[in-house]
Amino acid sequence: MDAHSSWFALLPGYAQIEAYFRSLQPGGGKGLLGLEYLIIQPVLAAILVIFVVLLVSWRARTQLQRVGADAVIPDAKISIRNMLEVVFEALYGQMKDIIGADAGRYFPVIGTLAMFIFFSNIMGLIPGFSPPTNNWNTTFACGGFVFLYYNWHGMRVNGWRHLAHMANPTGESWGWFLAPLMLPIEIVSHIARPFSLGVRLATNMIGDHAVLVAFLGLMPVLVPLPFLALGLLVSLIQTFVFVLLSMIYIGLAVEEMHHHDEKSEKHATEGMDDSLKVLA
Repeated sequence: MDAHSSWFALLPGYAQIEAYFRSLQPGGGKGLLGLEYLIIQPVLAAILVIFVVLLVSWRARTQLQRVGADAVIPDAKISIRNMLEVVFEALYGQMKDIIGADAGRYFPVIGTLAMFIFFSNIMGLIPGFSPPTNNWNTTFACGGFVFLYYNWHGMRVNGWRHLAHMANPTGESWGWFLAPLMLPIEIVSHIARPFSLGVRLATNMIGDHAVLVAFLGLMPVLVPLPFLALGLLVSLIQTFVFVLLSMIYIGLAVEEMHHHDEKSEKHATEGMDDSLKVLA
């Protein structure tokens, strides 16, 4: 199968539904910069990923309930529960370093995002499937959700000071004289965040998937193995980068009210510095 094919195309009525939606689009089914709209396949792929995430979560929960009071003791063999515990423990530790003691409030959302993006990414390693994160609509939706989420919590924690901080990041009285300059810069910076999240994730996954499809087309045995390993690494890194930046945005939004609290500011800064060293 080529880059534009999918096993979903074998579903009954797929071609008719796709043709119908394309007929509703202006420009003969062409979008921005002449790129083709891809509507049905990413939606079906995202639904499949959601089912996989729910199945994995249900399996881990079942294993956790089975052990009961011995839940603190890891399973003797490798299990879904063990793998999720290792991953989520590391993820939660990173969140505490960046956000602080209140990280548990935001952990369910970050953990869910991490699972959805990771399983979406690795779907592209399966021949005949294109990952949902290969489509701009999916990645911009994830980036837009993070944008709304951290701003909502910024307003919840700081109230209108969350917006005032954009005009006066220093928090000092003299900082208001720079508001006409700082406010447009801060607004552009915040608006760019969801786009940067979406573009970074989509472009990396599009490139990785294109390379894998090219080598699978040349020789489907042995030759693509190094690129499958590279694709898995790219999927992990892009998942980590997305959730790490999301943590940083949340941490910045909910810590603004403690701007003059040196201890809190130092704690958040050190956590972000450690995270950026990992990216470097």
